[in-house]
Amino acid sequence: MAVLVTGGTGFIGQKLIPQLGDCLVTSRHPESAARRFDGLPVQVIPWDSAREPLKLPPDAPIDHVINLMGESIADGRWNAAKKRRILDSRVEGTRGLLAGLAELDRPPTTLVSTSAIGYYGNRGDDVLTEEAAPGSGFLSEVCQQWEQAAQQGSELGMRVAIIRIGIVMGNGGGALEGLLPTFRKGLGGRLGNGKQWISWVHIEDLVRLFAWACQNSDIQGPVNATAPHAVTNAELTAALARAVNRPACLPIPRMALRLAIGEFADSLFESIRAVPQKATDHGFTFDFQELDACLADLLPDRSSTAGSA
Repeated sequence: MAVLVTGGTGFIGQKLIPQLGDCLVTSRHPESAARRFDGLPVQVIPWDSAREPLKLPPDAPIDHVINLMGESIADGRWNAAKKRRILDSRVEGTRGLLAGLAELDRPPTTLVSTSAIGYYGNRGDDVLTEEAAPGSGFLSEVCQQWEQAAQQGSELGMRVAIIRIGIVMGNGGGALEGLLPTFRKGLGGRLGNGKQWISWVHIEDLVRLFAWACQNSDIQGPVNATAPHAVTNAELTAALARAVNRPACLPIPRMALRLAIGEFADSLFESIRAVPQKATDHGFTFDFQELDACLADLLPDRSSTAGSA
């Protein structure tokens, strides 16, 4: 199968593309993208989604599209311009993608587009399947508009699946790389009272889920990309501290974090207990269902190194 991937040079894309076979990858920086995927059956297509719709040869033989594009929500403080980029890179970028796909002689059969469990907003202890209503707040509104834009792909005859991604755990990017330096110094701690739910997923399971959603014709609409067993923030803190053999006993107040990183801090205190009901109902099996097993896989050497430091 031939797959078109947008946002393919990001953390998820770099893990996913080697598993896909023949790929077309869009990039604002085609030369660096070509070097990144050197040796793989990847063709890089220059595209700046902020400037114009995607342009493809009309006869491009694309079977599936995986849409990963989006401005990072964690890099830089949120101000009006940053929040606009977060929204537009997802919503307008997806519309530009669909405009390009509409010009093909034969549209792809499948669009697998990214979203996030931020769609649900802060929901306390509620167990959230894909049928749960959307929440409120900036990130929820972004996800809702993003998903609405992607669903327009059905008008081109494509099957549309929406992957609502949880907190991604992996080496080389995602949440783990951001947390490790602090925890290895023994300065990690729960956020606030630590009771908020964290819905996480191992990067390898996430990559397999994207490929599975492309190939499984029964999958459409939202799909929660989260391990079956969410943990509280306090449980995440304790597990990560154990994995690196360091204490983690200093709680981090919301106000202190907000002073440090701005409005984005508020989203880190939200409680989202999402479960992958649709994936498991359709036979997808998560290799990493428990957080301790996930961390043991990702940190087999770091834990022993930390213990002897």
